Amino acid sequence: MPDTFEYDRRFEFAVSPETFWATVARTESYPEWWTWLREFESDGLHDGSHAECVIQAPLPYALRVAVDVERAIAPERVETRVTGDLDGPARLEIVPTPSGCAARLVWSLELREPWLARIARFTRPVLTWAHDRVISSGVRQFERVALSDAAPPG
Repeated sequence: MPDTFEYDRRFEFAVSPETFWATVARTESYPEWWTWLREFESDGLHDGSHAECVIQAPLPYALRVAVDVERAIAPERVETRVTGDLDGPARLEIVPTPSGCAARLVWSLELREPWLARIARFTRPVLTWAHDRVISSGVRQFERVALSDAAPPG
């Protein structure tokens, strides 16, 4: 079984693409929004920006990754390269909808953390559950905390 995690999911938000972008560009607030971020340092959200983070899974392990923004086009798209315990391309696409915007998260990340990679063929369903749990809680936390004061589209 491959050690690559493919992800492609769309989430709807009741804010305009511009409001969504302005919110997600506040990288200094990420640790407040996402409780699973144990460490986070970033120099913003723009072409060439760099972030270092530690992601705590709902299982007894953490992943250390770097995220390099290859291209940021406000308020439409962010294309990144993830390295570290995970490796591969990731992107965020933002499109307007009648009720606000949709954000599509897409990535193909190879598990590079040696001990997790070794056991991944046996524990894939558990690792997938942990991955999906981090993402779904992250979206809920983003809506509840980051977007709570954002203006609805008008």
